[in-house]
Order: sequence, then C-alpha cells, then structure tokens
Amino acid sequence: MSDTHYHGEEISADTYATLRRHQFNLESLGDRLQRMENTTATMKEKWRRGDEAMRDFTDSTKDTKVDQPVNY
Repeated sequence: MSDTHYHGEEISADTYATLRRHQFNLESLGDRLQRMENTTATMKEKWRRGDEAMRDFTDSTKDTKVDQPVNY
C-alpha cells in the first residue's frame, strides 16, 4: 500500500494511477462533448439563418405573377 489516500482509505499506486487515467479520459470526453455541442449550436444558427433567407426569397417571389413578362 502507498500513502496515497482516497476518501480516507489507502490505495495502491497502481490503483491511483488507474483512477487518474480514467479521470483524464473523462475530462477529455467532456471537452470533446463541449466542442460537439458548440459545433451543433453553430450549425443550427447557420441553418436558421438559411431558412430565414429562403423564406424571405420565396415570400418575395409570391408577388410575381407567372404570366407576367419579366424584364431583364
């Protein structure tokens, strides 16, 4: 046993190393999850703006009559 304490109990150096490795892996996963959430939020905002632009475009074409000549 080492003198490393975990919640008041001594644990071996190997166990402590394993715990630290798992903690690091969890922190890395948390960072990756945060980046994915940020990317998702960014993409949703882009899609929302694209949807608004498409609605604006289609609304503006409703005023044009099909049989009306178009002047270029």
